[in-house]
Amino acid sequence: MLYALCVFFRLGRRLRIEREDGSNFNPGMRMNRGKRWSLVSSVLTFLLLALLSDGNSQVSPLMKYEPSREPWRVKADSISFDHGTQTYIAEGRVEISQGNRRLTADRVVINAETNEAEATGKATLIQGEDSIRAERMKIDLDTNLGIIFQGTLFLKKQHYYLRGEEIERVGEDTFRVKGGSFTTCDGDWPAWRFTGGEALVTLEEYADVWGATFQVKNVPILYSPYLALPMKTQRQSGFLFPRIGYSNTAGAQGGLTYFWAIARNMDATFYLDLGTKKGIGEGAEYRYIRNNESSGSLQGYHIREEGEYRQKYTDKLDRKPDRWQANLQHDEYFDPSFFAKARLRAFSDRQYFVDYGSTYGEQSSEQVYSLLSLTKNWERFSFFGEARHTVDLRQEDKTTLQYYPLTNFVGIQQPLFSSPLFFNFQTSYGYFSREQGATGNRVDLYPRVSLPLKWGGLEFNTQLGGRETWYAGVSEGDESRSRQLWDFQTSLGSDLYRVFDTGWESIPKIKHVIRPEISYLYIPDVDQSNIPYYDQAVPKTNAVFYGVTNRVIAKIVEKSQTRYHEYLYFKIGQTYNINELARDLGPASEPRRPFGLITSELRLKGTKYIQLENIANYDPSQSEFQTSYTLLGLSDARGDSLSLEHIWRKGIEEQINGSLRIRVFSFLDLTYAKRYSLFTHQPLDTTYGLTYRHQCWSLDVNYAETPTVSGAPAEKKIWFMLTLTGVTQVGKR
Repeated sequence: MLYALCVFFRLGRRLRIEREDGSNFNPGMRMNRGKRWSLVSSVLTFLLLALLSDGNSQVSPLMKYEPSREPWRVKADSISFDHGTQTYIAEGRVEISQGNRRLTADRVVINAETNEAEATGKATLIQGEDSIRAERMKIDLDTNLGIIFQGTLFLKKQHYYLRGEEIERVGEDTFRVKGGSFTTCDGDWPAWRFTGGEALVTLEEYADVWGATFQVKNVPILYSPYLALPMKTQRQSGFLFPRIGYSNTAGAQGGLTYFWAIARNMDATFYLDLGTKKGIGEGAEYRYIRNNESSGSLQGYHIREEGEYRQKYTDKLDRKPDRWQANLQHDEYFDPSFFAKARLRAFSDRQYFVDYGSTYGEQSSEQVYSLLSLTKNWERFSFFGEARHTVDLRQEDKTTLQYYPLTNFVGIQQPLFSSPLFFNFQTSYGYFSREQGATGNRVDLYPRVSLPLKWGGLEFNTQLGGRETWYAGVSEGDESRSRQLWDFQTSLGSDLYRVFDTGWESIPKIKHVIRPEISYLYIPDVDQSNIPYYDQAVPKTNAVFYGVTNRVIAKIVEKSQTRYHEYLYFKIGQTYNINELARDLGPASEPRRPFGLITSELRLKGTKYIQLENIANYDPSQSEFQTSYTLLGLSDARGDSLSLEHIWRKGIEEQINGSLRIRVFSFLDLTYAKRYSLFTHQPLDTTYGLTYRHQCWSLDVNYAETPTVSGAPAEKKIWFMLTLTGVTQVGKR
């Protein structure tokens, strides 16, 4: 068996073939190695990555030409040279390699005059984990142009299979494709694929596709005779697949979405929602990045509800046929310590978010606000100001207080000259406005002097503060007023801890910290009868707070990196009101209750699998809880998960929310979610779901029921989300 080593030199150097015995095979010709043939960074991205124009898709630069100083090396069972045709012929287990690129075939013919190479018989070109396989390839080693026949391009990272009867590179970034297809499914009979009869593809510009189809198991489902598609390797403008669903109140529903990649730092999305019974909705969202830190968005939506749908409202309240909302958000960072924020919101009616809110938080909001804020931080000082407008969604309330503006200037704790004392302050100015009720200006000055001391492990701090508040331009009487207060507080605390060596490699140490603390606060009784109604009186205080905090912190070592994880946080405390001991008791007075609520906060969080939170207030005088919030999350390595949430406020609210995911098989999940009011004994909403995963696609089917809320009709709806792996999603929750 003869092994030969062929070395191709690029700049006209002599082609040199060395036999196994070291002798040279030199026919006296020259050959340029030429540029490396790159059969595309997206050779077939033509094929209908762009058909759906996924706004976030990216194409791998497969076999992008990068000059290399390494020579091409060729191994074959036999190599011969034909002087008549000036061609090298390599046959039998041919292998041509350069760096991490390798071309194999049964036979390779290289023309010494034109520098064209033709590989036939199981021809395979591999670079890294990506590959091209074809029955026949032709490559021009000088111009880097070429064509493959009955070929397949495989991109490992995206798991893309791009196939074509002919794929011809006719320019630096232009390809002509005949009989092509695209899929991310394994096998010769993919579950889905996109096909095109013929396409002319120009990378970073457009692809003209004739006879484009979407097929499921080789059965055509969608067809377009001609498509002009953007061929961007990053974001692409275009239509996304339509959203489809059905509701017993809105009827059959469909949605179209168009994504516009305006520039690298801005894009926009346009929505069109169609409901056979509900009406037509239009929406748009514009997003931009001004620089690395500053960015924002502008979003709006409008729908005109049909009369048939509006008849289903049990109480229209202030709902009008035209429902809309607009939302502007912007963050402007002049530098990391100086920034401004805007949150501006307008909407048609108070029930808009109940009916059209995208999250439960929006749907259950009691207030919506707009604001403009400005923040500046220095080493020892901080300024924050905002103008805020608030709308009460529960009812029309003209007494809702507005801040136009409210500013705060704060000095953090810092040494007072060269003494052991420390000084800090907080000042504020605000103009309080509302449609009905008292309005006016308020200026508040609150300086404090403190003496922090440490002795052994004890931390002792005493603080004395004085507070002056002026009111001017008060609408009720239009007169200036003032209030003077002072307060005294002191605290004592200590961190007691112990570090345990576990002997475990992944968690070598665990630290347990116990911090007991006690503090005292005194504010004298001051006459505040003349302060305006837009401010609140500061109650007299003579109270002691005591509590203890427990923390368990672990040192975790993973892959030679160290991090710290807090497994447990638990704090419990209580306030003792000394003023209650001296309170006068009348015939109908409540008994003295100096012991206040016991407050507790618990957080238990494993590195995975378990999470538990609880915040509660317990009244010892009545031997019952006043409020409680509990969250429990459980999961396992298989993918099953359970989440339970309990919210309780005495006499006001009791709600339990839960969600469950069961991984029946590796390819099938079942989900169930429910929110239920124990206070009114009725469900708030219920959702059933099924997720099926295939190697190259997945399907989510969901069914939801919601009861009548704020006059909106009860609704039952079903929707789906189809995901084609590596391409796009169909449907929307």
